[in-house]
Amino acid sequence: MKKTLLILIPAAIVVLLSFEVKDKIWSQSGNTATSAASRQASVRNTPPVHSYPAFYKGIYLTVSSGRDTATLKRFIAQAKQSHVNTFVIDVQRGASPHCAITKENVDLCLQSGIHPIARVVVFTDGLSHYPVSQELINNRLSVAREACINGFREVQFDYIRFTDYRVRGRVPLEERYQFIEGFLLNARNHLKKYNVKTAADIFGRIPLNKSDAIGQRMEGLDKVVDIICPMAYPSHYTWSRKLQSDPYHTVFLTSKKANERTRKAEIVTWIQAFKIRVDISGLSYDKYVSAQVKATHDAGIRGFILWNARQDYQVPLKALRDYYSSGGTVSKASQAAGNDGTL
Repeated sequence: MKKTLLILIPAAIVVLLSFEVKDKIWSQSGNTATSAASRQASVRNTPPVHSYPAFYKGIYLTVSSGRDTATLKRFIAQAKQSHVNTFVIDVQRGASPHCAITKENVDLCLQSGIHPIARVVVFTDGLSHYPVSQELINNRLSVAREACINGFREVQFDYIRFTDYRVRGRVPLEERYQFIEGFLLNARNHLKKYNVKTAADIFGRIPLNKSDAIGQRMEGLDKVVDIICPMAYPSHYTWSRKLQSDPYHTVFLTSKKANERTRKAEIVTWIQAFKIRVDISGLSYDKYVSAQVKATHDAGIRGFILWNARQDYQVPLKALRDYYSSGGTVSKASQAAGNDGTL
């Protein structure tokens, strides 16, 4: 009987060990499968790395167009036919602290190969009352933050300046610079965790002058935003007949000067896609637009955006199609910008 027990005990131990080994094998197999599934889920849930345009070719859209999916799809279809790769979209309605453009519509742009930029108007028509309430600043930052959450990869601050007219209260020029640049630096830090770019719109005369009362200067803005966007509309250069009548020269000079005065920020120039004073150039409207497009390429900057407040882009988009179908490409000009028109 003792011999029988001695024989059975080791056999039982072997059986138990066998079950334990099998259990470990199945457990490891299950863990491996779970780990692989987790990795696959992680890959699926990781948003694709956004690719910014090598050269911005953009148009402006209103908040209504950005909100209405059917309208947005229509502009996307037109963009694909016209080499457009960027939409600058208004994202705020009135004084609402929320982004008015849905994530679904931002995703629609991204999936269609369009780089969406959220346009936030900071001080409507320019800052005329100083100091500024913290409530207003928080409002603009809230809109910008929600735009990033909804998928925008770039936030462009417009009207980030003092008014061109009388400002209530005496504000020294250096204080104006510090306030404007301080807002933009604060906004950049505020949005840093979203890994987005920030941009600032500036008057077209800013690259051509110094000590401007609106509180914008190239060297200061260069330190606080990723992209600077001069509004180089020839019709607005009222102090110079040459700059008003020669769209190529105006856009080239403004863009080139802007580029020369920055070390970090890239330049994406707003160009004129409306008919005001086009006639004094002696060019047809489409050739007027084409001349500006060529100027941005020749100036060696990062791109252009067409501005038309009514979104009437029929002729400007045809101009883009004609320009690029004829072999228009990016080329960096070897010559330095001249001083004609500099203030």
